Amino acid sequence: MLRRASVVTLRASRPVGRHYLELTSLLMQDARLDEPYGGLWEAADLQWWWRVDQHADPAAQSIWSDGDSPVVAAVFTRWKGWIGFDLMGSDAAVARHSDLLWERVQGAFTDQAAAMIIRDDDDVRIAAAGRAGFVAEEAVIATGWMDVASRPSMPSLPAGIRIESYRGGTHPMVARSGDEVARRLAECPLYRPDLDLAILDGEEVVGYALFWADPVTRVGLLEPMRIEESHQGRGLSKALIAAGLERLAASGCTRLKVSWEEDNVAAVRLYTGAGYRARSKARSWTRAAAR
Repeated sequence: MLRRASVVTLRASRPVGRHYLELTSLLMQDARLDEPYGGLWEAADLQWWWRVDQHADPAAQSIWSDGDSPVVAAVFTRWKGWIGFDLMGSDAAVARHSDLLWERVQGAFTDQAAAMIIRDDDDVRIAAAGRAGFVAEEAVIATGWMDVASRPSMPSLPAGIRIESYRGGTHPMVARSGDEVARRLAECPLYRPDLDLAILDGEEVVGYALFWADPVTRVGLLEPMRIEESHQGRGLSKALIAAGLERLAASGCTRLKVSWEEDNVAAVRLYTGAGYRARSKARSWTRAAAR
């Protein structure tokens, strides 16, 4: 658990490579244990981002620690056409060290468009984002949770359809994430090939979903999921979710989590139909590149 000393002197570091991944994962696990429904991200989210080299500058990642315990971090991730800013740690720790974190954000990558996702109930971050020149977008992102006992039962699969775990070779997500995706995922401490599922029609991969079981927090995350357009509308998404959640339950997860965009009607229907219930909502806050 994170330390709660009244006065804390933090030590800054800028870890790279797997050391960065290990520290940020530990930080987010501590944050989840500290606040069961707080924040936005899991350790597994950062590990999913690791599937491709998305760090605009590996040495730019900043983590502040109390002794050997990471407390907060400012993480910068390259997405398509913009830089993602994420302030990591428990809500309480991020609020306590807000000035430190925002000073790091304000001077970083000002020549590029930037964005961060902030919960609608996070008044501290919202106020700081406004002062730093960020503006809220209209689209709403919901975070849904489910107790594992409420997971759906496995439906029957259409004829010729089967679900398999990743067994090596060409990864189903190569088209989305590049040729190195299997190697990068294998570097992640929480990644498990048996929770990396593909749905096949004969020998053709027509969809996939990656499930993450965190043995520390006992949270099971679904990220990402896709069914090819040619096979949508056949109930394959429901089957893939049910199969993955069953595996998460067998892995000891007690709570299940997924996020969706509220204007994506199909996603809302799929996830709420599976039993997820939104507990928080968030928006993307964006800052234009300096001219």
